[in-house]
Amino acid sequence: MFKTFRFTRKIENTLMTIFIGLFVLFCSLSPDMSVDSLKSVLLIGITVGIIYGLVAVGISLIYTGLDIVNFSHGEFFMLGAFTGLTIYNFIVDGELIYTIFPEAYGWIGYVIGLFFAFIAMGLFGVLVERFFFRPLTRKGGGYTVAGMGIIICGFGMSVVLQNLAYVIWKPSPHAFNAELGMPINIAGLTLPMTYLWMLVTGFVVSAALYLFLNKTKMGLGIRAVAHSKDISNLVGINVPLYISITFGIACAIAGVAGTLVGPTYQVVIYMGYIILLKAFASAVVGGFGSLPGAIVGGFTVGLFETMGSYYISGSHKDAFAFILMIIVLLIKPTGFFGVSVKMKA
Repeated sequence: MFKTFRFTRKIENTLMTIFIGLFVLFCSLSPDMSVDSLKSVLLIGITVGIIYGLVAVGISLIYTGLDIVNFSHGEFFMLGAFTGLTIYNFIVDGELIYTIFPEAYGWIGYVIGLFFAFIAMGLFGVLVERFFFRPLTRKGGGYTVAGMGIIICGFGMSVVLQNLAYVIWKPSPHAFNAELGMPINIAGLTLPMTYLWMLVTGFVVSAALYLFLNKTKMGLGIRAVAHSKDISNLVGINVPLYISITFGIACAIAGVAGTLVGPTYQVVIYMGYIILLKAFASAVVGGFGSLPGAIVGGFTVGLFETMGSYYISGSHKDAFAFILMIIVLLIKPTGFFGVSVKMKA
């Protein structure tokens, strides 16, 4: 009976277009609307969106590879931010970096911090998968009792990692004062270097992940494991190893995203909670399990949230992402690039 109420793909796309059009029209009627404000809103929305997209890519990568939803993924974002901050302060506080690079010590230290955050969170993610998630994933994932156990384990891991960060870095916010250079002017807008680093690094990481998954032997192996673990095992692929690599890459990308956000906002142990929710919204909007959809969903959520907070209500900034997610679930449940959910082999 309920099948008669399902929308066709054409109707879904039409309704989504109408909704987005009405939202843009409503924003355009705001007294704050102007060409300059629109350029600023678009720039901020894209910058925030690439961060949402990077974290959402990690969530989707783990889901497609392991058939689980990692609810502790936001904490890898937080730990990555603290790792980048710690490495940056350690390097910049020393005199050697000033001696060798007196004019470029800030961004060189920042690049080293990004690299260490990537490596550290990747290795830490492999350890977490091996010792905590693997005993559960052996019993099944997805829509099973074991799958529910994995979800509960994710929540528990989130609390554990927050308390670990509490012990190491204390609960007070930490300023990430990265010396990245003076702001630049683009199309009449003054762009802080922190925003430029977020944009450029985000696109580079996304492009590198795409090339890795589509042009390398290991990347093709990861895609094969995501498609079917049983078939991959039959053709000689080391499935447990590739699962660990998948989890590690996802956590490494989250660590980079955390370090990118650090100089723009303060680094605090609770920063992973809100980014996890926004990333889930991005993954749902783009199509849960779709890597291109995660990036597109991140941009969509970032722009929708920024426009809504600037032109409608700044006090409800965090609500717009979830309003968009609910509308997408009602109109187009599979998201922009998703497919109908079914059990995997």
